[in-house]
Amino acid sequence: MGERSEHVALPDTPLHQRVAQHAAATPWAVALECAGERLTYAELDVRANQVAHLLGEHGIGPGDPVAVCAGRDIEVVVALLGVLKAGGYYVPLDPEYPAERLAFMAADSGARILLVQAEWVHRFDTVPGLRAVLITKGRVAPDLPVTAPPVAVRPDDLAYLMYTSGSTGRPKGVGITHRNVLRLVHGVDYVDLDAGQVVLMLASLSFDASTFEIWAPLANGARLAVLPQGIPTGESVERAVRDHGVTLLMLTSGLFQHVVRTRPTALAGVRHVLVVGDVAPPAEVRALIELGVEVSNGYGPTECTTFSCVRRGITPAETGGSIPIGTAITNTTAYVVDDRGGLTPPGAEGELLVGGPGVGRGYLGRPALTAERFVPDPFGTTPGGRLYRTGDLVVRQEDGLFRFLGRRDQQVKILGHRVEPGEIEAALGNHPELAAAAVAVRLTAVGDKQLVGYVVPDGEAAPTGAQLRAYLRERLPDHLVPTAFVTLAGLPLTPNGKVDRAALPAPAAGGAAPEAVARTPLEEAVAAIWTELLGVHPIGVDDDFFELGGHSLLATQVVTLLGDRFPVALPARAVFDEPTVARLADRLQRAITEHVMQLSDAEVESMLSQVREG
Repeated sequence: MGERSEHVALPDTPLHQRVAQHAAATPWAVALECAGERLTYAELDVRANQVAHLLGEHGIGPGDPVAVCAGRDIEVVVALLGVLKAGGYYVPLDPEYPAERLAFMAADSGARILLVQAEWVHRFDTVPGLRAVLITKGRVAPDLPVTAPPVAVRPDDLAYLMYTSGSTGRPKGVGITHRNVLRLVHGVDYVDLDAGQVVLMLASLSFDASTFEIWAPLANGARLAVLPQGIPTGESVERAVRDHGVTLLMLTSGLFQHVVRTRPTALAGVRHVLVVGDVAPPAEVRALIELGVEVSNGYGPTECTTFSCVRRGITPAETGGSIPIGTAITNTTAYVVDDRGGLTPPGAEGELLVGGPGVGRGYLGRPALTAERFVPDPFGTTPGGRLYRTGDLVVRQEDGLFRFLGRRDQQVKILGHRVEPGEIEAALGNHPELAAAAVAVRLTAVGDKQLVGYVVPDGEAAPTGAQLRAYLRERLPDHLVPTAFVTLAGLPLTPNGKVDRAALPAPAAGGAAPEAVARTPLEEAVAAIWTELLGVHPIGVDDDFFELGGHSLLATQVVTLLGDRFPVALPARAVFDEPTVARLADRLQRAITEHVMQLSDAEVESMLSQVREG
C-alpha cells in the first residue's frame, strides 16, 4: 500500500543561502545562543563567511569534503555553515569516538582539511594528508573578507556525508544533498517552523538528529539554542529549556523516557516534542500530553534525511499500546511492499520503501550496496525517481497510519543509534584470543535493550568481559560495545550452518555472594539505586554497572539520584570512570568529604539529618 504526501515546491537555492536571506532580512534577530553567548543572524553570516574564505585559502571549493570534529557549541555551527558557503560538504566526526574509527572515517571520506577544536586535534595524528585547521572563537582572522565568497553551489550538491554502522564491519558514509535537507525543513507539515521557535540542539554532530536541530531553525529565521558538550541529562535538558525558552526539541526515545522520569515537569513549557530513534514509550508520552505538550513520534533512516514519517499530535488513546509512526511527511512517498515487490493491502505486513526529495545520494564508494538499497521507483511518475529500501517491517492500518513491527535483518536501535551486530562481530573476530563471536540484543529485567556478546575462546579461556569491552572501545563507539559477554564452547548453528541466534543463552543475571554485598551505608545507597534502575538483586560491591545491563542514560540517572540524596554533584561520567559499587561509593565518599570540609558544624549536622531522613 502506498502513500503520497502533499507536494510543496522547494527553494532553488542551497541551504546556506536560506540562512543568508534571514541575515539580510532580520540581521538583528538572535540566531544562536549557548552558555551565555549569542550571535545574531548578521554576526553568524559574517563569521561563517570568514570560515569559507579561510577554507578557500586551503583549496576547498565546490564538491570538496571537509572533516569536522567538535563538540556542541556556537563555533561548530559557524564552522558547518562556513563549509557550505565555501562550496564543500561537511563530514561530522564525533570526538568521543575511538581514534581508530575517526581515522578511518576521515581517510575514507577523502577529506584533506579537518576543522577541529584544539583538544581533539591529536586524535588525527595517524591520518596521512589531512591538514588540521583549528576552530577558534570569534572572527577567524581580521584580514579575511566578511562577505560571502563567489562560489556556485547547486541544491543537488552534497551538504554532508554522515557515517552509520555497517554490517560488513566498517561504517558506511551516506551522502545527503542541500535539496534533501531543504525537504526536511521547508514547508513541512509535521511541525511548525517559524521565526518564533526556539529549537534545542543536544545531539552529536555525527547523529542525523543534528540535521534537524541545526538547519530547521536557521533555515527558517528561528533561534537555535545549543546544549554545551556533555552527556545530556534530565537536569541539563530542564535547565536548557528554562534558560533559553525552548519551544521545540527532539529527543531519542531513551533520552525522552529518562527526562520525563527524572524531571517530570522539565518539558512542561515546551510547545512540541518530537520522539525519535526507537519505539516511543507510551507511559512517558501520555504523562507529557497530560501536561499540555504536543508530542509526536518521528521515524526515518539517515539515508532519507532524518524524517520520513511522523505521527503528529499523539492522542491519549494511542498511548495504550504501540504508538504509530504516522504518515509520510511533506514531499515524501511511502510504500509497503511484499517479498515480490508488490503493494500490500491495509493490514498486511510488508517492507517500508521511502521516496521523494529526501532520499539521499547513496553510499560513498559502495556502488553495489547503493544499487541494492536505493532502487528505481516503479510506482511514481518522476523520471529517475528512486526508493530507499528501509529494511523495516510495517503495517498500514485502516486509518492510514503506519505501525512499526520490526526488522527484516539483524539491525537494531540502541538509545537512538543504528547498530549493525555484524560490525561488532567483525571487530570481535579480529581479537587474537577468540575463535568465533556473535552479538545479539536482549531485554534487561527493566525492559531496556542490552547488547550481549557471545564469544568462543581460541584456547582454554576467553578474555574477561572488562578486557573485551576495553578492546572494543579502542575500535568502536560506546553504543556499539556490548555490556555483557557470555563464553561458549561453540556458537549454536542452524541446519544451514548459520548462527542460531534464538538458541543463544541469556547472560547470567546479577546476584552476589553474601560476602560481596554492600558493607557501608554509601555502598548500600549505590547498590539500592542500581537495583532500582537495573532490576537486579543482590548486587555485589565489585559488580560492573554495564555488565549488569547499564547504559549511558542509566548512568546519568544514577548520578542524578545520588545528587538528590547526597549534597554533592558528581560529574555525568562518574559511573563510566568508577563502574563498580565499591569504586563509585569511594568516589562519592571523597566528594562528600571535600564538601564537608567547607561547612560549619551546624551545616554538617543539618546535612547528616537530611541524609538520615532521606
